[in-house]
Amino acid sequence: MNRRTFLSAAVLTALASGIAPAAAAPRRTAGAAPDSRAVALLAKMTAAQKEALVRCDFAALSSLGIPALTMVDASAGLRGETGVTAFPVPLAQAATFDADLAGRLGQALGAEGRAKGYNNLLGPTVDTARTWHFGRQAESMGEDLLLSGILGAALTRRIQEQHVVATVKHFSAYTQEVNRFFVDAQISDRALHEIYHASFERIIDAVPVTSVMMAYPKINGTFATQSSALFNDLKKTIGLEGYTVPDFWAGDDPVGAVKAGMDLGGLGPGGVKIPVGGLTDGSVPAARLDDAALRILNTMYANGLFDHPVPAPAANASTQAHKDLAHELAVSSTVLLTNRSRALPLTPTVKSLVVIGPAENTALTGVSGSTYVNPGTWTTPLAAIKDRAGTGVTVTYRQGTLGDIPLTAVPATVLRTGSGAAGLTGSFYAAAQPSGTPVATQVSAGIDFTSAPVAGLPTVWSARWSGTLTPTTTGPHRFSMLPSGTTKLVINGRTVISGTRHSRRFFLGPYDYPLQGIIDLTAGKAVSISVEYSNSTADTGTCGLTLGWQPKSLIPDAVAAARTSDAAVVIVNRVAGEDMDHGSLDLPGDQDKLIADVAAANSRTIVVLNTDGPVAMPWINDVEAVVQLWYAGRATGTALAAVLFGDADPSGRLPVTFPVTASQGPGSTQPTYPGNGPTVSHSEGHLVGYRYYDAKNQSPLFPFGHGLSYTTFNLGSLEASYNTATRTLTAAVTLTNSGSREGTEVVQLYAALPAGAQAEPRRLIGFRKVALAPGASTRITFSVTARDLSVWTAGAWKLTPGSYTVHAGRSSRSLSVQRLVTVS
Repeated sequence: MNRRTFLSAAVLTALASGIAPAAAAPRRTAGAAPDSRAVALLAKMTAAQKEALVRCDFAALSSLGIPALTMVDASAGLRGETGVTAFPVPLAQAATFDADLAGRLGQALGAEGRAKGYNNLLGPTVDTARTWHFGRQAESMGEDLLLSGILGAALTRRIQEQHVVATVKHFSAYTQEVNRFFVDAQISDRALHEIYHASFERIIDAVPVTSVMMAYPKINGTFATQSSALFNDLKKTIGLEGYTVPDFWAGDDPVGAVKAGMDLGGLGPGGVKIPVGGLTDGSVPAARLDDAALRILNTMYANGLFDHPVPAPAANASTQAHKDLAHELAVSSTVLLTNRSRALPLTPTVKSLVVIGPAENTALTGVSGSTYVNPGTWTTPLAAIKDRAGTGVTVTYRQGTLGDIPLTAVPATVLRTGSGAAGLTGSFYAAAQPSGTPVATQVSAGIDFTSAPVAGLPTVWSARWSGTLTPTTTGPHRFSMLPSGTTKLVINGRTVISGTRHSRRFFLGPYDYPLQGIIDLTAGKAVSISVEYSNSTADTGTCGLTLGWQPKSLIPDAVAAARTSDAAVVIVNRVAGEDMDHGSLDLPGDQDKLIADVAAANSRTIVVLNTDGPVAMPWINDVEAVVQLWYAGRATGTALAAVLFGDADPSGRLPVTFPVTASQGPGSTQPTYPGNGPTVSHSEGHLVGYRYYDAKNQSPLFPFGHGLSYTTFNLGSLEASYNTATRTLTAAVTLTNSGSREGTEVVQLYAALPAGAQAEPRRLIGFRKVALAPGASTRITFSVTARDLSVWTAGAWKLTPGSYTVHAGRSSRSLSVQRLVTVS
């Protein structure tokens, strides 16, 4: 769609003459003129006042009555607030495949935002999940642009109905945290439009007067915040009529960003790096400054910020309806991945149940970073399972694993230097790598510091500690390293841990994210130990390292309890969040071994994955059921209990493909992830997610769209036709619940384009979530526009004439019916 430039020549002429154009209708359509009140107010403003608006200096604009923009992260609730509802993370929201639920969530987020005094919610987040590495994948809505676009549009529309502005983020191609501030993503124009821009396009088409946050990375050599090409895509081609805003870090040239197309200078006054006078000294054309200011004012007027000022912040913005909605969302996003021998739901034949894993104080409710929301008072998985089981089931608990947390520091009593002193010998170097002549040496009782361990070290330094470790127990020993920087642990010549953390703590949220490793050791048998560290990769001004361990495994106790129970529920987790990526597809720590050992002791083992996305499952054939819980906010426990006992059908479907191994999917080579130096090649082009697996004939562990129900469904014949006059494809299929209980199915519609389109083997073009009673049937219809059947070529969308194969089914790899349609 090619829409005109927002600030048209006619509007500029009117501004210059002091005459406002005719008033627009209150509910504007895409491409409509800006609100006449915004145009009139802009005409009264001086250049300095326009600059103040862009610089978020609302105090300087008080005489004009312009409300200050008050912002809060709000992808899963209001980050940093108490008395609010912690909803499931965005990836879980996408797993619902339910636009109505997304809209109701948007309404709740908008209402809570206003109640807390905010008029600009930073969300929804619709970044495309390109690889399993992405530490922020749970903060976005999966790998498919139709799914994230439809749900993102519902969220945005309903948020803004509450008289607050939504900020859709991050535009564009934000796909990794490693080097996120300076990585240069090399992406084809086709991939940008078909994959990374497409969700934003759908949202803006539905809600044009919204705001969009630009991404951190460079795109094809230019920071997104300074790319006139990206701003043209967003404003001219896609048709954004609201304003753009940078993320917290606005790039190295904030004035250049405004010149290129940035409208708001930062996330509030504290985040603006534009000097006073920096936009009025001739660096930025007057028409560009007018355009930026008008976009901000117009968005405020269109969404009621002038007419509906936010109230004084309430102590408690959550309601029982919102808590109920959180539970409904959590249940609707829970995915039943496999269910052999009908292990679930748990039946009255189960009289004894052992719950194993981080099901109590260490259960995760959210993702760290911008999306973390304090759940307040909530019911843990263990408490919820006990409550639901009642008196007829004996529920026991075993920790089994410490999960994904830093371990207790290794004590000096088990460490010895080469001379026999307690501790390790530390050598310190005035360089990024521990080599050459040390500038200092000392004996350290252990390794646990948050500032330089010796005086006089330069800004960049490194260290190596060495000696021996004498275990006190025999068996697997877990080690953790919590660095701010890069570190490596070597025991008896074997590298047990190696990696980087830019900070010891996530800067938002309660979690740490340690590096972890396991090695078998024998009591009383000393082993050599070497620890290396460099602060060169730490966040500016920080350093630190804690070497922790768990010398005694909790697994045997859990296995013993599982052996005497009718069923075992093993809950495992993986911390994730902003400013980190996953280096391994494996579950952290000893959780894979825990699952395998419990499954060997109890044939009815049920695994619950409380993770941010796919993990390796080497034990998949040894367990009876696997449930993907995501991070479900305050409803993490109650939703899990409802699904386990069959009070609710697990109606979530996978919004991302689950690989079998780390080598599957895009980004499996160094140049494609994390890149060579600052450059990362998106050589897969538009083949992202299931498109890649299909094109490369890779068999995933679980495909996009997969999810089981507690009942069964049949699809009848598919009918499909294309109307040339309306440029619309219509399809219809009958769904029948062929099982014995009520259940929910997500019918998915895919299209294979003609060979001339040079497209992916299939793309999702529609989905519908339906709940049916046993034996009931319904006819489901889809209406698909030509745009959703088109490809981006030569700078425009093109519908390729020819034969289109339309498929319907229950996942990208389970398509039971099809129909050939001719498009001319």
